[in-house]
Amino acid sequence: MGHDLITIYWLKAVEYLLAVSYLPLFLLFWKFARPLREAPAVAVATAPGWAWADQLAGFFQVPADLFFHPGHAWVRLEGDDMVTVGMSDFAQKLVGPLGRVQLPAVGAQLVQGAPALTLDAGGAAVSMLSPVDGEVVAVNPAVAAASDVVKESPYADGWLLKVRSAKLAANLKNLLSGSLARRWMDGVCETLGAQMAPAELGRVYLDGGHLVDGLARSLSHEHWDQVARRFFLTDEGGRHA
Repeated sequence: MGHDLITIYWLKAVEYLLAVSYLPLFLLFWKFARPLREAPAVAVATAPGWAWADQLAGFFQVPADLFFHPGHAWVRLEGDDMVTVGMSDFAQKLVGPLGRVQLPAVGAQLVQGAPALTLDAGGAAVSMLSPVDGEVVAVNPAVAAASDVVKESPYADGWLLKVRSAKLAANLKNLLSGSLARRWMDGVCETLGAQMAPAELGRVYLDGGHLVDGLARSLSHEHWDQVARRFFLTDEGGRHA
């Protein structure tokens, strides 16, 4: 009788072992036998131009120690009544390759918000406004010789003019600096993004995520100079300071 009980328990143990060994095979069979569930569809929407305007903002340098005119000229304080004037990073990227920069003569009188210099590019002439009142006391000889320096170093070696201004304190009230200048540039980028169709997005980026040189030409190949004048506030509908 004892041997019969041992035999029964041994057979039960074998059955349990067989059942356990078949369990992984059963689970594997069940997984593949069940119909696969389709993944939920993901809607893909094309963002309008203004939706990616914040991506543009980071491409344009806005140094905190400079003052900016809404027409995209900058001012650096050099003394009580002396300033250095240049072209913003946005301005040179908007226009693209420059043929020549026509600077005013030493001794010329500038008026804040009035045309002060002219950019020759692609057969078109685009004026820029003076950010201050005053007398031109120096022009950058490197820029007069070759405009490339403006694009390579718009806030340093590519400076344009030195101006002595008796109205500097009043002029500075019409300029933007620090966080105000940054917010202004963000607004400029929103305007630029709103004017670009989604199909144009691929044309403004080079390989590696850098902006092309000449954003205005991406907006309007034939009338890019009109686009530039609109941003520089020198077209007929522009708002001069």
